[in-house]
Amino acid sequence: MEHSSAAGPAVNRRVLRSTRGFFEGKSSLLVAVLGLAFIVVVGVLDYLTGPQLSLSLLYLMPIGLVTWNLGRRWGAVAVVVSTVAGLVSDVLSSPATTTADPVPYWNGAVRFAVFLAAAMLLDTLRSIIDAQWGLVEAEADRSSDLREMNDVKDTLLHAVSHDLKSPLAGVLGAMQTIRRDDELHLTDDEREALYQVIEHSGRKMNRLIDDLLDLDRIDRGKVKPQREPTDVGALARRVVADTAALVDHPVRVRSDDVLVDVDPGKVERVVENLLVNAARHTPAGTAVLIEVAALPDRVELVVEDDGPGVPDELKDVLFEPFRQGEGSTGRGMGIGLSLVQRFAELHGGSAHVEDASSGGARFVVSLPGEITAKSAPVDGAATEPQLHAV
Repeated sequence: MEHSSAAGPAVNRRVLRSTRGFFEGKSSLLVAVLGLAFIVVVGVLDYLTGPQLSLSLLYLMPIGLVTWNLGRRWGAVAVVVSTVAGLVSDVLSSPATTTADPVPYWNGAVRFAVFLAAAMLLDTLRSIIDAQWGLVEAEADRSSDLREMNDVKDTLLHAVSHDLKSPLAGVLGAMQTIRRDDELHLTDDEREALYQVIEHSGRKMNRLIDDLLDLDRIDRGKVKPQREPTDVGALARRVVADTAALVDHPVRVRSDDVLVDVDPGKVERVVENLLVNAARHTPAGTAVLIEVAALPDRVELVVEDDGPGVPDELKDVLFEPFRQGEGSTGRGMGIGLSLVQRFAELHGGSAHVEDASSGGARFVVSLPGEITAKSAPVDGAATEPQLHAV
C-alpha cells in the first residue's frame, strides 16, 4: 500500500524534472555564453542566406534557451542581442539598402516585439511549472507525513489495546474469583495473591498512561526537570529492588559515591525503562550491570546486559517512539527508550546504545549536573560497598 500510494507523486516529480532542461544546474555563465554563441551562429547564417530567406524564427531558440534557464532578465538581454544581430544581418546582406531606408529598422522593431513577447511567455510558463513543482513537492511531503502518522496511529492503537487489555484481564479475572469466595472458600494466601494481581495490573496501566502523557507533554515542551542533589547509585538500587521484571535476572549496581544535581523522578524513570528493556530483550538468567560514573560536570549512567545485543541498523532508530527491536519477550508500546532519550535531553544530556564487550547491549545515558561528594560517614559507621548485587 505504501509503495503504490507514493507512485503518483514520484511520477509527477519525474515529469516536472524533465521540463527543467538539459542546462539545469549548470553555471549561468556557461548558459549565457552558449546562448550568445547560438545567436552569433544564427546571425551569420542569416547574413549568408541573404534577404531572400529570413531566419528570424531561429533566433527564438537561443532566446528560449537563455530565458528558460536564466530567467526574464537574461532573456531580455538575449532578445536585444538577437534583434541587433538580425538588424545587422539585414543591413549587411542588402548592399543596395541605404542607412536612410527604414525597412530593416521596422523589421528589427517587429522582431524585438515578437522576441520579447515570446521570452515573457516562456518565462511565465517556467514560473507556472516551478509553482506546480513546489505544489507537488509539498503534497508529496504532506502525503509522506500523513502515511507516517497513520502508521504511528495503527502501531499506537495496537500496542495500547494490547497493553491495556492484558492488565484489565488480570483485574477482571481476579475480581471474578474474589466474588466467588463463598463457593471457592479462598484461603488468606490465595486472596492476598489475587489482591497483588489487581495491584500489579493497576500499576502497569498507570505506568502505560504516565508514559503516554509524559511523551505528549515533552513534545509540547510542558516538562521541566526539577533538579536536586541525588545519589543516582542509591536511586538505581531502589529501582532494581522494586522492578518485578528483573526477578529472573541477576543485577549488579556499581556507583561512584557522589551526588549529582538532577531530577530524581525523571532519572528513576530512565533507570526503570532501561532495566525493563534489558529484561524484555534478554533470556532469563542473563546478567545486567548498572554503572554510575562521575565526571567533572555530569554522571554517566550505563546499563549493560549479556544478551544478543542491538543490530547496527537499529541503533539509530531504537530511541524513536513505537519502535521495538527483535527478540522482545513482551509486546510493550516501544516508547520506554524514547522516554529515556527525552528525559536525558531535558537535562541537557543524551542517550545512545553501543555494543558491550560481552556482545550484549550497552546503553549510555549522559546526565549533566553539578557534582558534589557525599558527606563522609561518622566514625564507626558502616560504609556502603561500591558493588551491590541484587
